Amino acid sequence: MRSITQFAIVCFFTACFFCCKTETNTETKTEADTYNEFISNLKAKGIATGNILVYKDGNVIHKSSNGLRSINPLDSLDFNSQFRLASVSKQFTGMAIMKLKEMGKLDYDQKVNTILTDFPYDNITIRQLLHHTSGLTDYERLIAENFVKADTAKTYILGNDEILKAFYSVDPELDFQPGERFEYSNTGYLVLATIVEKLSGQHFREFLKEQITDPVGMTNTTLYKYQIKADPKMPNRVFGHQLALNQQDLIPNDYNIVNDVRGDGGIFSTLEDLYKWNLALANHTVISKDYLDEAWTPGTLNNGAQTNYGFGWFIDNESNKPKTVFHSGGWVGFITFLHNEIETKSGFIILTNNTSNDFGTIISGISNIREGKPYELPKTQIAMEMAKRILTEDTSSAISFFQSKKTDTLNYKISENDLNVLGYRLLNEDELDAALSVFKLNIEEHPNSANPYDSYGDALLMKGDSVKALENFKKCFEMDSTLVYAKDKSEKLEAALKK
Repeated sequence: MRSITQFAIVCFFTACFFCCKTETNTETKTEADTYNEFISNLKAKGIATGNILVYKDGNVIHKSSNGLRSINPLDSLDFNSQFRLASVSKQFTGMAIMKLKEMGKLDYDQKVNTILTDFPYDNITIRQLLHHTSGLTDYERLIAENFVKADTAKTYILGNDEILKAFYSVDPELDFQPGERFEYSNTGYLVLATIVEKLSGQHFREFLKEQITDPVGMTNTTLYKYQIKADPKMPNRVFGHQLALNQQDLIPNDYNIVNDVRGDGGIFSTLEDLYKWNLALANHTVISKDYLDEAWTPGTLNNGAQTNYGFGWFIDNESNKPKTVFHSGGWVGFITFLHNEIETKSGFIILTNNTSNDFGTIISGISNIREGKPYELPKTQIAMEMAKRILTEDTSSAISFFQSKKTDTLNYKISENDLNVLGYRLLNEDELDAALSVFKLNIEEHPNSANPYDSYGDALLMKGDSVKALENFKKCFEMDSTLVYAKDKSEKLEAALKK
């Protein structure tokens, strides 16, 4: 599989909150001093931390900007920089639906096809879309498999209308029956934005501006109509980039064919605007407390079990902590996080655009400092050390390096996901044999994890070995029946092999 789901990202970030070691003695430092020290230490290690804001009791106690707004031309971030929020955008979509409910234009338990008459499922409600319990399949996979480029020289940018047209024409089966389980769904939030447009008679961009961002005073927040090049109408727009596999050059990471999808992402904003947003929610000035209380109530499955997701927010309801809602975002080069302690009017915002391998360290460091705990500086990512060796020496040298260092967890960060990401980056750079070796290594190191088999299958298919690819897709789905993408690949490949 090519990327981690947002749910997996959030789980990783949540785990980071509780596992950091001491780095410095902060007994004589203020909390603000410790934030400054932490950011300075990361910067000294060559890590761009992006834009960060921390507030307590409604007051800002730390604000920093560190990194590049664009790499061509080279330009630094500042506090006016507008970042793509990725899935942090979902809480604005949830709020838009709440606004329509407040206007009397919909009910949460209303069937989607009573509003979108072409919607091919008659058993999905708006509430199930909000809670990620609808069973809708992933539109990114569907587009990858079914969208045919009429002109291969053209750079395509698809939005909701094009994607729903393709979705309706394919009419894919549900991944599961609505309400049976929680499965994070970008498709569901795309559909929610389309519902907003149908019922309001406005483009989603205009509805957000009129009903949400303007009333809150968020003058630098917009649903952006994606442009590949710099846009004079949005001079502070941030571009995504990443470090090349040679660990020296910076390369763009800003374009994706579905960059104009609205509802699941697409909003750009600044630290100051998001600070206003968090406080407006905590003060119940966006919409009444009754609406927010329902939005911050976990979803319930058909069997009565609760999820930890509301209407666009993950929810932390630990009894010994203030009520907290939060969300991460990850898309192209952007990784973002918004944390809002409602009862204490405290929280933090992190916005990055450099495809950071160290985002987990940044978020855990900020979280631990807030809680009076020591922070930890990042370890060397072993996958990136392997990448250098693959490009400058050969794949066998890189794997030998991995084998010699894989037990050195004191100095190296070693994870299944990092190896998976390295494999796909190698595929994208036409290093197929190297990618195959990395995916195979990942299976050997994590034989009881399903996803590496799917990734290895993708590479085998590109190599032309359909039989072994099918074996790995089947193995993946046998190990984890929630990974329906592996099942779909198996069925499609089996059908092709029988012809």
